[in-house]
Amino acid sequence: MLASILFFIALAIPQTPVAPGKESDRIEVVVPVEFQELLSTGPSSGRLKLFLNSTSSKNRGDPADGPFFEDPQPIYSVVVQSLKAGQAIAIDAKAVGWPSPLDQLSGEFEVQAVFENHHTERGHHSPGNLFSKPVTIQFDRNSRETKVIELTQSVPEMELPVIENVIWINEISPMLTKALGRPTKQRAAMLLPNGYNDVRFPRRVWPTIYVVPGFGGRFTDIEGYVRMLRTPITGAVPQAVWVILDPESPLGHHAFADSQLNGPRASALVKEFIPLLEERFRLIREPAARLLTGHSSGGWSTLWLQLTHPNDFGGCWSSSPDPVDFTAFQKNNLYQDESMFTDAQGKAQGSYRMPLGDVDEKILMTVQQEVGMERALDPDGGSGEQWDSWAACFGPPGIRQDVPLRAFDPLTGKINHNVIEKYWSQYDIVRLVAKNWKVLAPVFAAKVHLLVGARDSFYLERAVANLQKKIVELQEADLHAGIAPPKGDGFIEILPGATHDTAAVIARGRFALSMCEYLKNHGFSE
Repeated sequence: MLASILFFIALAIPQTPVAPGKESDRIEVVVPVEFQELLSTGPSSGRLKLFLNSTSSKNRGDPADGPFFEDPQPIYSVVVQSLKAGQAIAIDAKAVGWPSPLDQLSGEFEVQAVFENHHTERGHHSPGNLFSKPVTIQFDRNSRETKVIELTQSVPEMELPVIENVIWINEISPMLTKALGRPTKQRAAMLLPNGYNDVRFPRRVWPTIYVVPGFGGRFTDIEGYVRMLRTPITGAVPQAVWVILDPESPLGHHAFADSQLNGPRASALVKEFIPLLEERFRLIREPAARLLTGHSSGGWSTLWLQLTHPNDFGGCWSSSPDPVDFTAFQKNNLYQDESMFTDAQGKAQGSYRMPLGDVDEKILMTVQQEVGMERALDPDGGSGEQWDSWAACFGPPGIRQDVPLRAFDPLTGKINHNVIEKYWSQYDIVRLVAKNWKVLAPVFAAKVHLLVGARDSFYLERAVANLQKKIVELQEADLHAGIAPPKGDGFIEILPGATHDTAAVIARGRFALSMCEYLKNHGFSE
C-alpha cells in the first residue's frame, strides 16, 4: 500500500438503540495544527474515507489496502466541504457505509483514514491524499467514548527507480488531453533485451511485446519481467522489447478501449503512442512484430485491442479475460436478469469464489458486498474499483460529468436494461464477433490465443465458453455456405481445475513458448 500518512482522526460513532440522552462512540477527524503543511493550499474539500479490518481477519496489509475480496470489511465515507488544520470532522451513523451504519459496529478493528482531495490516480491512491497510520479500536454499541486517530503523512509522488535496461516513458498525449480536457499522459516501462545495447549483437531492430497489467496493476510492476530478461531460458523467453503499459485512470482500469469517460485509449495507443515508441526506439515497424499479452482485465484489454485493431498487431496472448459475453457477466445475464445481486430464485450472486475439493466451492464475496463497498467509497460511482471501473469503461457520464452512470442500482441491484443495450452492449465481445465475423474469422484462426481456468475465481470461464461456442457456430455456418475455414495457430482453451491465479501461471509458460515459436516462424528471432 502507499505510505501511511499524517492525519488526525476522531471517529464519531452514534449507536442504535441506546438509553435516552446517551451518546454512542464518536470518531472525529482533524489535521493537527503542527501538520498543517499537509494542506499546503489551505482548506481543502474532498472525501474522508474510513477503512476497517477486523483484528480476527486473515486479510494482510493495512486497512486502506481494501476493499478486500476474501474477507470483505467495513468502509465508511463522508463529504468534506472544507478541511482545516485543527478543525474536527465527524464520521458517524450518517456516513455512507457498508455493511451497516457505523453506530452498529461491534468488535476490535484496525482502522485507517484517508482524506481524498486529489484524484489524479485511481481511487484514494493519488499523490497528495492524506492517510492515517492504522490504529486499533474497540467498537462497542453501548459506549460513548471518543476515538482519536492521528495521521502523519501524505501519499508521495511516484518515484521511478533507475534500473539497468529499463526506460520509463511518461508522455503527455495530445489525443487524450484534447478529448478529456485535462493534461493526460500515456505511461509505460520499456524493458530492453540483453542484446539491445550490445554493438556486437547481430540484431539491431526488435519485435515488441505489449503487456497490459490486470486490475490494480501498473506499468511499474516490472520485477518479474526484469528477472526473466536478465536470465533468459533459451527458446522459452521471447527476445523482444517488452513494453509494460499503464491501464490506470482516475476512474479505474480503462482497458485500452475508447470510451466517453476515459477517452480514446485504444486510438491513442495505436495512432499516437506506438508510433512514438517506434520512432524513439529500434523497434520493427511492422504490425506482425507487435504482440499483445495480459491477464484478467489485461486479458480483456489485449483481446479487445486485437479484435478492434486487427491489422495493427500480430497476435494476442490473453488469459482469464474480464467478461467477454454479457449474457455471462460473471453469473449474470445483463440483457435479461432483473437483479445483479440475486438469481431468479433469490439466491445471492457470487463475485469471488474459492474451490473446495474437486466440486465444491465457497463464495468469499458476493456482488452485493462488492458493490456495497464501492458505494461506501463513493456513492456517486467514482470509486475506481471494479464495478465503477466497468461503468466508466462501458457507459456514459452519470450524476456528474466526471463519474460514470451505473448500469444497476447499487442499493437494490435492479439492472437498467436501457443502459446495458444502449452503451454496455457495444463492448460485448461475443456480439462484436457475430457482427464482424467475416473480418474476425481469420483473426481468431491465426492471432487469438486465449486461456482461462475452468474454475475461475470470478466465474470468467462462463463467458469464454460462450465465445468458444459462438465461434464454432459461425464456423459451421461458413462450412454450410461453402466457405473454407481460415488456417492458423490460434486457440481458445479452458484449463481443467485452474483458478484465476493458477491459470495465470500456466498461461505465462504456455504463452512464452507460443510467442517464441511465433517470432521464429515470422523471422523476428535470432
